[in-house]
Amino acid sequence: MKRSTEEIIVLSMGAICIIGLVPFALIRFIAGDYVIALIDALGFLITLGIFGYVYRTRTLGYSGLLLTLMANGGMVIVTLKNGPDDIYFFYPALVAAFYLVEPKRALWICTLAIGAITPVLFETREPVQLLQFIFSLAGCVLFAYIFSSQSQKQRDQLVQLSTIDALTGAGNRRALDDKLKSEIENYKRTGNPMSVILLDFDDFKQINDQRGHAAGDELLVRISSVIMDRIRTTDSLYRYGGDEFVVYAASTDLQTSGQLAEDLRALVEADESVSGYRVSISLGVAEYHRDESMADWLGRADAALFESKRSGRNRVISSHKPDFSEPVLVPNSGGS
Repeated sequence: MKRSTEEIIVLSMGAICIIGLVPFALIRFIAGDYVIALIDALGFLITLGIFGYVYRTRTLGYSGLLLTLMANGGMVIVTLKNGPDDIYFFYPALVAAFYLVEPKRALWICTLAIGAITPVLFETREPVQLLQFIFSLAGCVLFAYIFSSQSQKQRDQLVQLSTIDALTGAGNRRALDDKLKSEIENYKRTGNPMSVILLDFDDFKQINDQRGHAAGDELLVRISSVIMDRIRTTDSLYRYGGDEFVVYAASTDLQTSGQLAEDLRALVEADESVSGYRVSISLGVAEYHRDESMADWLGRADAALFESKRSGRNRVISSHKPDFSEPVLVPNSGGS
């Protein structure tokens, strides 16, 4: 599975720190600077642990923050003990912070780090040299902050454009694929139940033909809103294509997701969304089974949806078996 940009950045920064700390720890130990050598060795071990954790688990957690605090904290300690001669190594540590954590947090960490070493600069540098150091460090941080902030805004916009359905605000097919792949990987570690609900509007083509595509679009937007208002914050809605949608239900077994599907069916049926026109949806539910592919998982939900359509529409069908056989009808008090 391809690693994310965030993983690559953390792993790359970690590797640079690991490679860079070893020779300096040895040099300082040979030179008799045992305190700083110990700090370098401790930083090496912490970074190695972070690198190994991210590499094995593919989970970031607080790894970026820990690397940032370690790098800047280590440079503060070295500068306070050895004086400003090692301050030049401060610059890459400051810039790296904006790649490892979000811009505002990085700005606070860097500002505190610069403030911590300022007393040493006052004691050892003439006023002009002091201003040069302070302005160069502050300028480095400011430019990094501006660049990082703008890059984050552009990245967020690109992510939204590439993963959000422009009409309904639900996730698109690409976002669904990424979500399910990620959750299948998590399932291998945790075994927590999870389900998908595939739903389709009944007679949507007739609505478009009779009332026009604008009414059809209005209907898609309205029903998407109804669904998103009902599902939990841990769940998510995706437009699968046309008038088909998928609800991903986190930490939810087949029985619970079947009840959620029934709630959605009833809410849609009761909602007069477009000029008083009542609509209904058919739904297929499938819980994930170990070692099942994403395609097979969605395929079972699709087979259950097909059975829902075939058996009268406006009802919920659940697939109990990973071999697509014998979908079972969930009790449906409001369906026809």
